[in-house]
Amino acid sequence: MRSRRHILQLAALIAALACAVFWARQTDLYALMELKTLDWRFRSFSDPARADRSIALAMLDQQSLDHFEEEGVPWPWPRSMYAAVLEFLSAAGARAVVFDILFTSASPYGAGEDAEFAGAIKRAAAGGVKVLFASEFSPRPQRGAARPVPARFEVKDPGLRAFAAAKSSVRPPIPELLDFADGIGDAVAEPDIDGVHRRIPLAAELNGRVYPSLPVAVAQAVSPASSPAALPLADARLLIRFHGSALSTRPPGGRRTYPSYPLGNLVLARQAQLDKREPALDPSEFKGKIVLIGYTAAGLMDNRPSPIAAVFPGTEILAAALDNILHGDPLRRAPGGWVFAAIAFAALAGALAAFLASGSSATSAAFLLAALLPGALSILLFKRGIWLDFVGPQLSLVLSFAIASVYSYMAEGRQRRFPQGALSVYLSKHVVREIVEHPEKLALGGDRRELSIFFSDIQGFTTISEQLDPKALTKLMNRYLGEMTDVILELDGTLDKYIGDAIMAFWNAPLDQEDHAVRACRAALANQQRLVAMRRDLEKEGLPQVYARIGLNSGPASVGNMGSPKRFSYTAISDAVNLASRLEALNKYYDTYLMLSGSTRALAGPAIEARELDLIKVKGKNKAVAVYELLGLRGETPRELLELAGVFGRGLESYRARDFDAAERFLSEALRLRPEDGPSKVLLGRIAGFRRSPPPQDWDGSHEMHEK
Repeated sequence: MRSRRHILQLAALIAALACAVFWARQTDLYALMELKTLDWRFRSFSDPARADRSIALAMLDQQSLDHFEEEGVPWPWPRSMYAAVLEFLSAAGARAVVFDILFTSASPYGAGEDAEFAGAIKRAAAGGVKVLFASEFSPRPQRGAARPVPARFEVKDPGLRAFAAAKSSVRPPIPELLDFADGIGDAVAEPDIDGVHRRIPLAAELNGRVYPSLPVAVAQAVSPASSPAALPLADARLLIRFHGSALSTRPPGGRRTYPSYPLGNLVLARQAQLDKREPALDPSEFKGKIVLIGYTAAGLMDNRPSPIAAVFPGTEILAAALDNILHGDPLRRAPGGWVFAAIAFAALAGALAAFLASGSSATSAAFLLAALLPGALSILLFKRGIWLDFVGPQLSLVLSFAIASVYSYMAEGRQRRFPQGALSVYLSKHVVREIVEHPEKLALGGDRRELSIFFSDIQGFTTISEQLDPKALTKLMNRYLGEMTDVILELDGTLDKYIGDAIMAFWNAPLDQEDHAVRACRAALANQQRLVAMRRDLEKEGLPQVYARIGLNSGPASVGNMGSPKRFSYTAISDAVNLASRLEALNKYYDTYLMLSGSTRALAGPAIEARELDLIKVKGKNKAVAVYELLGLRGETPRELLELAGVFGRGLESYRARDFDAAERFLSEALRLRPEDGPSKVLLGRIAGFRRSPPPQDWDGSHEMHEK
C-alpha cells in the first residue's frame, strides 16, 4: 500500500510540476531564458549550407567609406554612386537589386543626382532587373504633410491583410525613385523583449491600405506565385530561421552566410567598365542574384543584435527572412501540446532518476542521462526547423529530481539546499557555480588578488530624475542597468553592486582570468556601444538621453564574502577600487567617457588603443598616476581617433617638456581634428595659466586634483 501511495504521489507531483512549468511559459523571465537557449541553438546547430546562394549582399562598410573619403567623396555619398552600383549589377545580369537604405529626402547634392539615380533605375527596369526600396512605416503620426505611396505597391496577396500591423505614418522614397521601381517594403522590425531581432512582420496597414514588408515585397517581385501568408507565423510575425553560424560572421574577408561584397568595390568595378578596363570584381558573380544593399559601417547605425552575433547587419537579417519566404522554411514554434508532453516527460524522467538510482555516482549519471533526452530532442527538432522549448523540460526535470531526491536522500537534500539558498547573494554565474561546487566558500573572509575594477555612473542623473515621474524613472533605470549588466556578465565579469545609478564590477575573481584587464576594457567599450543603440530607442520614445562615464583600474584588492554572518555580499575593497571610482569621476573634468589607469593600460597591452591624457595626483595621494582614454580595440578603432591620439600625444610630450609654444600648436591641431576634444582644452587652459605663473623648477608634469 505504501509503494502504491508513493506511486500516486509521484504521479500527482509530475502532473503539478508539468502544469506549473507550462504556465510559467507566459512569464517574461521564462521567455528571456528560452530565447537565450534558442540563440545558442542558432549559433551551434544552424546549417550554412542551407542558405540560398542566389542571395548576395553589397554592404557599405568602413573600408568603402574611408577609400572614397580619401578620393574626395565624403559621406553621405552622392546618389550617382548608387546609380553606378545599379548599372554594374544590371549589366552583370542581377535578378533583383534591393536598397535597404532610406532615400526619403532629396539628395543634398542637387536634383541632378536624383535624376541620374532615377535614370539608372529606369534602365535597369527596362533590362528586366527588379529594383526595390526600403520604406519606414511607423506607429507614430508624421509631422507635416505626408507623402502618398502609389497604390501599385500594395500587397498582391489578400491573405496578408490578416497579418498586417497597424501603422500611423510612412516615409517612402522620393517620387523620382519610385516611378520605375518594382516595389517598396517596410524595413522596420521590432526586437524581442531582450532586444534581439528574431522576427519580422509580413505587412503594414496604413489608412486601410496594406503594404508588404521589404522581404515580402522582394519575394513577390521575383516569385509572384509565393504566398507568405501560408507560412507558419509567431505572433503574426515570421520567425526567422537563420542559417549562419557565429563563425560565419567573422573574418577573414568579411565572409557571411550569404556572399558579401564591399559596396565601394562595385562602384570601382563600374568605373573600370566605363574606362574600358577589366574590373577587379567579376560581374559574373552577380548573374541571376538577388542583391541586397545596406550598411555595415558602425557609424551608419544599421547593425542589430541577432541570435548569431551581438553586432549583426540589419540587411543580413532581411536576407535571412527573404531566404525563408522564398523556400517556405521559417522556424516553426512547436505546438503547445508538444511542449506540455516534453515538460511532463522530463518531470517523469527526473523523478525516476532520483528514485531508481542508488549511490551518488549512479544518481548523477541517471540525472545527466535524463537531462540529455529532452535537450537532444529540442536540438534534433531545431535542425528540422522546429523550435521546441528547451528551458521548460529542463526546468521540469530539475525540479522533479530535486523534490524526489528529498524522499530518498534527506541529508544530501539539505546539503544541496544550503548553497542554493545562498545564490541570491551573488549575481555572477561563475560565483554561483563556484559556491555550488564549494559551499565552504560561503564563510566570511577574502583573498588578496589582482583585479581589474569597473565603475560607471550616469552623466547628469539628477537632471534626468527631475524630468521623469518615479515609475518612468524606475523603468528607465531597470532598462539601463539591465543592458549594462548583460555586457559585464557576457564578458565573465563579477557584478559587485549597484549604488544608485552607479555600477561596480570586477574581473579575476572568483575565477582566475589572465586577460582580466582586456575583459574590463571590452566591457567598457561594449557598454558604450549598447548606449548608442539605447539612446536611439529612447529618442523615439521621447525619453531623456543616457550617457555614462566609466573608470577602470587594475591592482591588488581583498575580495570575498564580507559583512555579518546574517547578511553579507561578495565584494572587493582596496585602494585600487577607490582609484577606479576616482577615475570615473575624473571623466567629467576631461569631458571624456572612458578613462583607465596606467596599470590597466599596461596589462591590456596591444589588445587596445588608448591615448595618455595626463599625469595626476588624486586628492589625498602624493604619488602621481598616468591616466588614459580608452579609444577602442586594436584593429577596430576608427582611423580619425588614432590620428587625434597621435597629435595629442605630441602636444602632451611638449607640455611636459615645458615647450608650451609647441604644445599649443599640437593641441590646437587636435582641436581642429575634433573641436569638442576636452583633454586638449584642459591642457590649453593650463598652458594659459602657466604663461601667467610658470610651474616650479621641480615640476614633474603632473597635475594635482583638488576634488574627488
